[in-house]
Amino acid sequence: MNHQLSNPMIDEVSGLFSALGDASRLKILRSLLDSKEPLSQGAVAESAGLSQANASKHLACLVRVGLVSREPEGNAVYFAPVMPLVGDLCELVCGHVSDRARVIYKALK
Repeated sequence: MNHQLSNPMIDEVSGLFSALGDASRLKILRSLLDSKEPLSQGAVAESAGLSQANASKHLACLVRVGLVSREPEGNAVYFAPVMPLVGDLCELVCGHVSDRARVIYKALK
């Protein structure tokens, strides 16, 4: 790492990775990344296959760690991924997972 990380910064990074360590939150991020526009909580829940209450809990976590933005509009609230961070992070991790899967597949041949 090129950055000198203080203990508070390490705590923040840990919180970010902890938020990414839940499949429901990753499904929410996928739904938000796939959407061309911000989504309401109901649309996020439906797209990610979650209940409204569960989606609400996970969205709050993603907003708290700075991966998702929350924008009130009238009586509704809309959510969007914080870009380019979320897109870049997902691309990096998914690329790594794909590369590992190819290596494992080749080793099984």
